Amino acid sequence: MRQLAFILVAAMFLLAGCASPNWPGLQDNTALGERQVNTTEWQGRLSLRIQSEPATSMSAGFLLRGEASHGRLDFYSPLGTTLASLRWAPHDVQLQQGGQLQRFNSLDELTEQATGATLPVSALFDWLNGVPSLSPGWQADLSQLPQGLLLAQRVSPTPAVQLRIKLD
Repeated sequence: MRQLAFILVAAMFLLAGCASPNWPGLQDNTALGERQVNTTEWQGRLSLRIQSEPATSMSAGFLLRGEASHGRLDFYSPLGTTLASLRWAPHDVQLQQGGQLQRFNSLDELTEQATGATLPVSALFDWLNGVPSLSPGWQADLSQLPQGLLLAQRVSPTPAVQLRIKLD
């Protein structure tokens, strides 16, 4: 019985290795002479608190893939239902939510619409890689990253924003 379980798990990993994301910039196009894009991914829980009047907050599971120039960020409910999918490439920034697709002019507009606050996506990739990148108005605490915890806060412009990421 144990051998059967091991074989099934191994087969799932092999099949997963054959899958590729269906989004421009996330597939390996090196055979076409294009540069290869980092397809590192992070998943866990994300919470965001905006110190507006009244204060607002959101919390969701997430899966972040790609890099600052080409990527995808999916938000999930506790039951695993996709709440929203944010996708970006140099000339295409979009939000898929509730069966509707919206396009935006910038990643800042996209993150503000999806979360209620503009998020520093470029810095976020650096922070998750342990690089203490600067982002105007943001302060990141990477000291707990080895334990899978990233804390960041926006101190300007107002309202203040607290971002907390717990990696799985």
